[in-house]
Order: sequence, then structure tokens, then C-alpha cells
Amino acid sequence: MSEQDDPDVIEQAPRHASFRWRPGSLTVALVGCLLVAAAGTFAGLRLTASGPANPDLSRLITEVTTVPVDTGASVGFIARSGALPGTPPPSGAPRPPSIAPGAATTLMTDPDVPTEVSGPPLTEAGKPEVLYVATGYCPYCAAENWALIVALSRFGQFTGLTTSRSPQFEDVPPIDTWTFYGSSYTSTYLAFVPVETRSNVLVSPKANKAEAASYRVLQHLTAAQQAVFNKYDTLRSTPFIDFAGQAVQTGSGILANLVANNTWQQLAGDLRHPETLEGATLLNEADTLTAALCNLTGDRPAAACPQSAGPAPPGP
Repeated sequence: MSEQDDPDVIEQAPRHASFRWRPGSLTVALVGCLLVAAAGTFAGLRLTASGPANPDLSRLITEVTTVPVDTGASVGFIARSGALPGTPPPSGAPRPPSIAPGAATTLMTDPDVPTEVSGPPLTEAGKPEVLYVATGYCPYCAAENWALIVALSRFGQFTGLTTSRSPQFEDVPPIDTWTFYGSSYTSTYLAFVPVETRSNVLVSPKANKAEAASYRVLQHLTAAQQAVFNKYDTLRSTPFIDFAGQAVQTGSGILANLVANNTWQQLAGDLRHPETLEGATLLNEADTLTAALCNLTGDRPAAACPQSAGPAPPGP
């Protein structure tokens, strides 16, 4: 498990989106944030555990954690046969300053989908472990968090999820999202270990916004987690997912600007409307992640893995 360094959960102040993104508004198509740099301007608030429960937040969490699998939808991960190749962006597409020169080409291709690896298995309490490395300032993490919650909720249950917001980037607006910091996850089938190394809040108003060290530390990777991260993520970029040592995903399967400038309520609603751009974007990645998770669980439960063929192995 990861070490938590700060008892507070960080959230962005609520905002009201003035428009919903539609094709042509933005051209950024990057899918990862380097851990060594990020940029943004925002105002942070602390959330505490005191006070009455927020019924609006409770309803929102219910919406996001009860999205069924669409048995008619195709997924981007081909079970047990490798991943579909990514689609590179147009030549010369702009990128946030968090992406180092030369990194864009790598991040734009295969690393934004799960790809098979042959590393030592990751387990916790006898269950396949999904290790997720993220940062609060990263808009690609912000987008990926939505799909991860949808996918993982098909295998277990979250408690303590909290809303958050990624910073303003030059080419990517803020994204209303979630933080796993301070949350917990229980499942018969999987163990989920999120490590959010940095928050979305600067250590001081005068801190250099282009440096990761300017953002508050939340958690540290353990030595074992750092070794896995270093082995598969040579760019040290976030988000990073290790699927029990069987597959890894470096970067996000979601183009961040496709879900920017939408409120939490709008994005949660879009999860029930795959005909919308935002809904299709989030659900496609959620189903891609779900397929990767089904590989770890032996296609259990059936509700999460309805397209899987063959009998399920015995289990708990």
C-alpha cells in the first residue's frame, strides 16, 4: 500500500461551465503528463470529514459507479491478444508544456491502451492488484479517473470518493474530475492501489507552475511500486496503470480536451448517453479498462464481462 502524507483531500472550487466542448474547439491530443513538469492556474479548497453528508455528491457518485456494461459496444483492448494501436495526432498538434520535446510521438501511439507485458505478477491479499499512479495537476489523469471509476465499480465498490479539478493548461481547459486520495476500494476479485503523488495545489502562490515540485506532495510510491513504474514508464509520465503485471497502460486512453469544460453533473449524465461525444469518449475507455480487468479475474463477474467466452473458473 502507499503512504499518505497529508490528511486533507484537495478539491477545486466549483464552477459552472459556459459551454460544452464540441469538435473543432480544441486541437490538443496528448495523453500523458510528465512527473517532472506541469502548469496551471487555479484556486484550491480543503475538504474535511466534518459536517453533514452532501446528498448531491452522494447522488453523483451513485451515477458514476452504477454504469452497466454495454454489450453492444466494442472495446479497445483485445482480450489475450494484445491491444489495438492508437491513432497518432495531426503533425504539429500543440502540446502543454508538461510534455517534453520528443515525448509526444511516443505518447500518441500504443501506450494509451493496455498492452501485454510479462512482468512478475502484482497481487495483494491473494487478488490481482491494479496499481494506478497519478497526479492531481494532470488533465489526462483527470479524464482517466472517470473511466477508471466506471470500470472498477463493475468489480467492486468505492467509498470516500471526492471531487477534484485539474488546473488550466495553455491548450487544455480545467477538467472536473475525481480524486482517489482518501478513498478505499473493496472487491472480491481485485485490489486497487491508487497513488496520487502530487495534488493540484501549488505550495505557494509564487511557486513555478511548470515544476512538479511546486505542487503539494500527497503520497509516495513504495520501493516496489517505484520499480514497476520505472520499468514500464520510461518517460515517468502519468497516468500509469499496471494490471497485475500482465498489462500496462502508459498515458490516458482519453483525449483530455474531449471532456473539458463540462461539469461533474454533465459528465455523469453523459455516461448514460453514448451518443454524445463525451459519453462515447468516457464509455469507450471504461469498456477498454473493463476488458483488461476481465483478463485478470477470469471473466468474473459475468455482469462485468458479458462478452467473455468460456466457463468461469471456480473462485471465492
